[in-house]
Order: sequence, then C-alpha cells, then structure tokens
Amino acid sequence: MFAADHSYFALPGQHQRDLIWSLFGPPLLDCDWSPAKQPWLPDQWQPLAEQLSNLAPDFNSPRLGLIFEQLWQQYLQLSGIRFLANVQIIDQGKTLGELDLLLDNEQQQWHLELALKFYLGYGNEQGQHWVGPNRADLLARKIRHTHEHQLPMRQNPQTQQQLSELNWQPQASLAVMRGCLFYPANPAYQACLPAEVSAHHWRGHWCHAQQAADYLPKGRWYVLAKPQWLSPALTTFSIGREELLEYLRTHFRHLTYPCCVIQTEEGQYGWAEQQRWLIMPDDWPHNGTHKNLPVKLG
Repeated sequence: MFAADHSYFALPGQHQRDLIWSLFGPPLLDCDWSPAKQPWLPDQWQPLAEQLSNLAPDFNSPRLGLIFEQLWQQYLQLSGIRFLANVQIIDQGKTLGELDLLLDNEQQQWHLELALKFYLGYGNEQGQHWVGPNRADLLARKIRHTHEHQLPMRQNPQTQQQLSELNWQPQASLAVMRGCLFYPANPAYQACLPAEVSAHHWRGHWCHAQQAADYLPKGRWYVLAKPQWLSPALTTFSIGREELLEYLRTHFRHLTYPCCVIQTEEGQYGWAEQQRWLIMPDDWPHNGTHKNLPVKLG
C-alpha cells in the first residue's frame, strides 16, 4: 500500500485513481497465461497523470467488474490504441461466449480477458478455499474457468471466422485480473494460495463481525461504499476505532451484507488508505451474505 503522501493520492479524484489502479495496480495472478507485466502498457503511470486531470467517467454501472472493463476501454480510447470490446461469438443463433477485449498496439494483436475479484481466505477441516463474499465465487474455480474456457475461445473455428470478418487476427490470449485477497485475522481459518497467484498481490484482512473488537487495530477509520472498493481510497475525514465498532454493531444488527472498512493515515492530500478489512456476517460462509447460493466448501 502507498504511504499517505505518495503521489498516487495526488491524483485529482477517485475516477483517476480507479483508472490508474486498474491498469497498474498489483496483479492478482502471475503465470504464463496471466503475466504480471503487460507488454501493451507503459512502464510507469506517472506520465499519464496530466492526461487524466480532467478525465470524467463516461459510464454508470453498479457492478465493479463492469466498471473495471470500462476503465480499460477508456484508457485505450485516450491512448489512441485500436480496440474492440465485448465481442459476442455466435454460432447458428446460439451465443458460445464473449471476448472481453481485443487490442492492437501496432506490434501485435491481443485477446484479453479482464476480471476484478475479491476473495477471502477460509480454511477448515473440510478444506482450504479463497471464497467470494457471496460464496458462489471461488478463486480456484475462476482460475480454472479463465484458463480452460475463456482464453481458448479465441481458437474456436467460429471465433476465428467471426474475428476475420471484423478484420481482427489476435495472435495471443492473456488474462488480466486485479483485486484483493483478504487474509483471515483468525489463524484457525488460514488457507493456502493457488500457485497462479502473484507474490505481489493486493492484501487485505477479514474477520467476522463478533470478532471485530478483537482484531481491528487502533487508528483512524473510514467505511467504504461499494463503488469505492476498486482502488486505495482517499477520504476527507476519518472516525475513531470505538465509533467504527459501534457502526459495525448497528450495521450487522439490521443488515446481512459485508462491510468494507479502511484504516487511514492523514497526509497532505487527505486521509489515505493504509489497510483494508472486510467485516463479514457471523454465519458466513455457511449462510450467504447478499446471495443465498449453496456452494460446497469441502
């Protein structure tokens, strides 16, 4: 995480920080089909800062994953890189799948699959998993689906024909996955990481609501709204730990979805995020949060 006075927090607004983090933030994966370094991006984000100063979002979606894709598209448009987004592959009226993004950096054409994900480590006597907040999403399953289904879609004969008609011939398929892995504060829930996970991924912490008073460290805090989850946050104010704990007690007395909170430090630009926590309902993951979808965790 950046220090409170880092130039990242000098970016003029959340939209600019979201865009920079989506492009240059720590990769969730680092493997041959999802490398940490993307050859179509510049080495440093700082030269882009001036271009982004007056940039405004030209989209509005409640889904963070869709916002993530649109941020990539906005950057490519700003940079003048030829691209095509959300290409549906259709065979005899049936949709076979969709390619998230095609781009041409004048050296090579690429097929990219984009994803923004948040997972919590959860291990018990039945096994070890990285689980999404709604329980229906598992990191191991996402890795397998991306590698075995989404990326090979480019080589499908129907895909090849359709792309040729669109004047595209991508030579390679890669995945770009950003997001955060939340490590359990309770040592009883430790979980091993899949081999594909980058050693430099974004790290947070999680605990159940009833354990928040035991695990949340001292400091100044802020409660994030869902649209603020995408990148490290900068806020204009913070609250104390006891005020946060009272807020959490009220939240979980009436609501059953997780609460994302950040520990902050005051710097020259405001209160900058230093540590991120997900506070989960006490019956998670055995009962759902905002979706009661059954999933076998063993």
